[in-house]
Amino acid sequence: MKHLRLFLLCLLLMGWGASAQTTREELLSNMPLTAGNYAAYPTPTGHITPAPAGYEPFYITHYGRHGSRYMTSDKAYKRLNKQLDSALTLGLLTEYGKDVRNRIILATHDAKGRAGTLTTLGARQHKAIARRMFDNYPSLMQEPLTVTANATTSGRVIKSMENFCEELAILNPSYQITTAAREEDHVYLKANKAIVLPEAPLDDELYHKLKKFRKKMMTWSPQMESMFTDVKQAQSFIDPYTFADDMDNVAADMYCLPELRINFDDVLGEEGMINGFRSYNAAWCLWEGLMPGSKKSYYRIYPLLQNFLDEADKVIADGGKALRLRFGHDSVVLPFAFALGFPEATGATDDMENLHLTFSIFRLIPMGANIQWVFFRKKGSKDILVKFLMNENETAIPIKTNCYPYYHWKDVEAYYRKMIEDAHLVYEN
Repeated sequence: MKHLRLFLLCLLLMGWGASAQTTREELLSNMPLTAGNYAAYPTPTGHITPAPAGYEPFYITHYGRHGSRYMTSDKAYKRLNKQLDSALTLGLLTEYGKDVRNRIILATHDAKGRAGTLTTLGARQHKAIARRMFDNYPSLMQEPLTVTANATTSGRVIKSMENFCEELAILNPSYQITTAAREEDHVYLKANKAIVLPEAPLDDELYHKLKKFRKKMMTWSPQMESMFTDVKQAQSFIDPYTFADDMDNVAADMYCLPELRINFDDVLGEEGMINGFRSYNAAWCLWEGLMPGSKKSYYRIYPLLQNFLDEADKVIADGGKALRLRFGHDSVVLPFAFALGFPEATGATDDMENLHLTFSIFRLIPMGANIQWVFFRKKGSKDILVKFLMNENETAIPIKTNCYPYYHWKDVEAYYRKMIEDAHLVYEN
């Protein structure tokens, strides 16, 4: 029977991996996914596997990315406005080009002074995540819990934390909620850059390969060319790569601002949108050290893993119930999911042309992305169970279990503490 359970688990994970692949047909049927890490937070499946008989939740520990936001810089807007203004002055804009320019002007005006700030959609996303957490675990969440939350000092992250906690306070006024946003907590809320990364001989080669791949992906679409009466003259003062990249970023950020009803997908076209996704998909994979042969940048989130382990142990030892919330960035959620061994995050390859078939950032770090560990215990038993959620959906870790998606805490803790120990982390200071 034991071997049968393990066999069935393997089949389940194999099936999950297949479903996690991204096909062209999937993207064409849902083009907003091509926004990648700008994509709006998806509604989770809603499937919750009942805990083994007698087990009840007593602790949830969480790390979440801020919600939908404005672009963190207005550089793309400034470049596009300058270039399109010059083209207009030179008489190079077609009627379609003038229409695109007018849309850029409207989006620029709306974004003025709001670089990096949380949007209305971003606030709604965190309220909804809080509400589902409350609804999914009523035996825990209806208790008068101590809720501890902290955030990086980024304004959009603080606002995300506030919206999440405000919703919780409405749902259960008995919560004792404490919040903080302190730089000293950045040692685990952000990638800890004091950690020295081991040398990776292939890293430079991979970055050179990425540069060539992105140049290939970020080219002018037929629609972009139709913006100008003389494409060759326009490209004499407009860099094709930068222009396409800026348009891709602006188009993606419009998904964070649905109330504007401004869209630039037509400027990119289906091919351009898919290629923009493939470009940033490969970039994020390499930036965070998930690509084979690259520097292990994900080592820098091991302090966060350590924090998860240590704080869980404290709650378990105290015998109480609690909720622990942390708020930060996609640059932490992505490598954290990889370090934990989630199947969504472990399909990386250095084959950038086909990387999107096994690794997709929109599944991992959409706006509002989060990782949750939910702990369960049974009266009269010392066995603690824990399950893992990626964007509120149950997921797997590379440890054997006889009760998937639940894992025995003693096995989980031993595995991850050994992983940290084996990394032999070295700090600059």
